[in-house]
Amino acid sequence: MKPSLRRRTSLWLVLVATTASACAGARVNVTANRAAYPISMSGYVRDNTGRLYERRELQTVGQFVSDGSRVGFLYSLLTPSSYDVSDEVNAQVAAANGEAVVNLNVAVTEGCAVLNEFPVLNALPIWPGCVPLIVTGNIVRRRPLPPALPRDAPGAAL
Repeated sequence: MKPSLRRRTSLWLVLVATTASACAGARVNVTANRAAYPISMSGYVRDNTGRLYERRELQTVGQFVSDGSRVGFLYSLLTPSSYDVSDEVNAQVAAANGEAVVNLNVAVTEGCAVLNEFPVLNALPIWPGCVPLIVTGNIVRRRPLPPALPRDAPGAAL
C-alpha cells in the first residue's frame, strides 16, 4: 500500500471512530434560587429557626414534579440557561398546603434523545445536544404536635 493511501486510510479510520463515538451533549444546572420553601435532597429539612425535622416528623401532602429540557451547542460548552424550578416549587407546595420539598431527585430522561442518535452529526460542534430531565420530590409539612396532657392527668410529668 502506498504511503499516501495508507495515510488517507488511517485518517479516514480515525475520523470514522471519532464520529461514531462523538456526542454533541449538553449540560444543565438545576437551580431554585427564588424558591420560597426549603428544599432538601434528603429526608430531613430545617425550619426557619434552624431546627432539623426528621422524616418521621413530617407528613407527605403531595408530590413535586417538574420536567424540561435544555439544549447545548459546541460540545456542551454553550448551554443557553440553567433549569430553575423555583416557580414550580412555589406553586406546587402552596397548592398542596405544604411547607417544604424533601427527597428531591434530578434524573435524565429519554425526552429528546432523538437529537443524540445521529452519530455523524454529533461530531459537529453546531449540532445541538439535549438534556431532558425530570425533577421530583415529596411535598411535606410538619406533623401536628400531640395534644398536651393536663397537669393533673395520670402519667403527666411534674
